[in-house]
Amino acid sequence: MFDGYDSCSEDTSSSSSSEESEEEVAPLPSNLPIIKNNGQVYTYPDGKSGMATCEMCGMVGVRDAFYSKTKRFCSVSCSRSYSSNSKKASILARLQGKPPTKKAKVLQKQPLVAKLAAYAQYQATLQNQAKTKAAVSMEGFSWGNYINSNSFIAAPVTCFKHAPMGTCWGDISENVRVEVPNTDCSLPTKVFWIAGIVKLAGYNALLRYEGFENDPGLDFWCNVCGSDIHPVGWCAASGKPLVPPRTIQHKYTNWKAFLVKRLTGAKTLPPDFSQKVSESMQYPFKPCMRVEVVDKRHLCRTRVAVVESVIGGRLRLVYEESEDRTDDFWCHMHSPLIHHIGWSRSIGHRFKRSDITKKQDGHFDTPPHLFAKVKEVDQSGEWFKEGMKLEAIDPLNLSTICVATIRKVLADGFLMIGIDGSEAADGSDWFCYHATSPSIFPVGFCEINMIELTPPRGYTKLPFKWFDYLRETGSIAAPVKLFNKDVPNHGFRVGMKLEAVDLMEPRLICVATVTRIIHRLLRIHFDGWEEEYDQWVDCESPDLYPVGWCQLTGYQLQPPASQSSRESQS
Repeated sequence: MFDGYDSCSEDTSSSSSSEESEEEVAPLPSNLPIIKNNGQVYTYPDGKSGMATCEMCGMVGVRDAFYSKTKRFCSVSCSRSYSSNSKKASILARLQGKPPTKKAKVLQKQPLVAKLAAYAQYQATLQNQAKTKAAVSMEGFSWGNYINSNSFIAAPVTCFKHAPMGTCWGDISENVRVEVPNTDCSLPTKVFWIAGIVKLAGYNALLRYEGFENDPGLDFWCNVCGSDIHPVGWCAASGKPLVPPRTIQHKYTNWKAFLVKRLTGAKTLPPDFSQKVSESMQYPFKPCMRVEVVDKRHLCRTRVAVVESVIGGRLRLVYEESEDRTDDFWCHMHSPLIHHIGWSRSIGHRFKRSDITKKQDGHFDTPPHLFAKVKEVDQSGEWFKEGMKLEAIDPLNLSTICVATIRKVLADGFLMIGIDGSEAADGSDWFCYHATSPSIFPVGFCEINMIELTPPRGYTKLPFKWFDYLRETGSIAAPVKLFNKDVPNHGFRVGMKLEAVDLMEPRLICVATVTRIIHRLLRIHFDGWEEEYDQWVDCESPDLYPVGWCQLTGYQLQPPASQSSRESQS
C-alpha cells in the first residue's frame, strides 16, 4: 500500500501532535553478531539461523528473512527484477539508467535484518531512480487489441463511483449511436459519420460505421469520453458535414433515407454528455494545499505534505521537508491515508513534526470538508480493546492477510494495528485502520472464506489454529459484531479487466484483472506478473479505475509485464 517503506532510523527528530515525544527506531543492540558482505556491514539477531544468498543481488542473509516460499531473494524488489526480465537483462537495464520494467524498489515487511539489507540495496539505487522517474513506455500496447485478441471483459464504469462519470454513466451500452470523425475519407477537411457501439470496455468502445452491417473491416476503438465523440444531431447543430466512408459510399444512393431508417428508435448519448464529462473531471484539491499523510518510511505516524500536482483526482504529494521535492507519495484524493492538518492531534495519532517552522509562501491548509468521510461509530459501549486479535491485510505485503493485534485504540474509531511476529519493538511499523475499514476482519474470516491466513513469523505449530493460538497467547478475539459487514452491489465479476494502482509502488497504474471476489474484497492480479504480487483491495477502493482511465486523464498506464520485458530487452 505504501511506496518504498523501510523502518530505518532517520536523523531528524520529531514529536507527536499530541505533544508526546516521537520515538525513532531503536539502535541495534551491541551484542548481536555482525556479518560483512561486499563492504557492507549487517547485524543479525540470530546467528544460528540458516543463511541464504539472493540470486538477484548476491546479498547474504538469514534464510528465514528472505522473500517468497523458495527463499531465493532478499526482497520483493529482487524477486520482481529477476522474474520480469532475467538477471542479466535487469542488471544491464539498471547500468544503462533505464526505468524499472514495472516496479521500483519495494521493501517487503520483514524482521530488522531484512529491512536493513533491503534498505542498503534501496539506497544504492535511489540516485538512479531519481533520474529516471518516468515509468515504462506504453508504446505498442492497446487496450482494444488486448481485449479483442483474448475476448476479455472489462469492468463497467458504474463499478467505479469515484471515477469520472462513475455515477452518471447512464444507459451507454452496445448499439448506442454516436457521431465520430470519418477516417475513411479523402476530403481535405474533417468530416464525420455515424457509428454504433459494438462492444464496451470501460470508457472504451469498439465502434462500427453505419452501413458496414456485419463487416468489421473498419471497426475501431475510441474513448467514449473523448472530445471526438458526439451525440447524434451534433453535426447538424454545429454545421459539420456527415459524409459516408469511402469504402461503402456507393452502397446506397440515398444515404439520408438510410440513416433515417437506421436511427429511428436508436439510442444516442445525452446532449449534455460532454458537459457532464468535463464537470466530473473537476477536482477540489489544488497544488500548494497542505495535508497530513502517512509517513512512507514509518507507518506508525503521519507527516505534512504539499500537493504538487493533481491528475484525474490522484495527488502527487511532496513531503514538506523535501528540499529537492523528490520525496513524494502518490494517492487518490479520497484515500484513507490523507487527512486535514490537525487530524493526528485530534485522534492521538503519532505525527512527525516538520522542521519548517512556518508555511512556505503560497501554501495553505486543505479545507477539512474535502477529505473522505469515515462512518461515525459509538465507542461508549462494547468496543475494540488493546491486545484483541483479528485478521488484517498487511499494508506492506498486500497479497497476504495476517494474524494481527490491536495495539492502541485512538479516537473517532481509529485503531493502531500490528502484524504478529514481525513487529518492531518500538511500534514503528504499526499501521492505522478505521474500525469500519474493509481491510480488517474478525478471527476466522480466512478459514470461512478459504483464504490462506499468514501465521505469525516463526510460529511453528502448523497448520495454524486460532483456538490454540488464542489460548497460548492468553488473548481474546475482537467481537465479530464490531466489524464492517456492509457489502455493496459493486458489479465486479471474476475475470474483469481494469486499471489498478500498484499500491506497493503507488505512482504506477497497471493493466490488471479481478481474479477472486470475497464479499466486498477483490483479489487484483497484475497481468504478466506472478500471483505472489497480487493485492487484496476493497471493491470501493479509489485505487481502481475503468479501462481507458489513463488515456482519459493523461496518466501513464503500465502494460502487462511480459510486454514490458520485451520492450526493455529490445
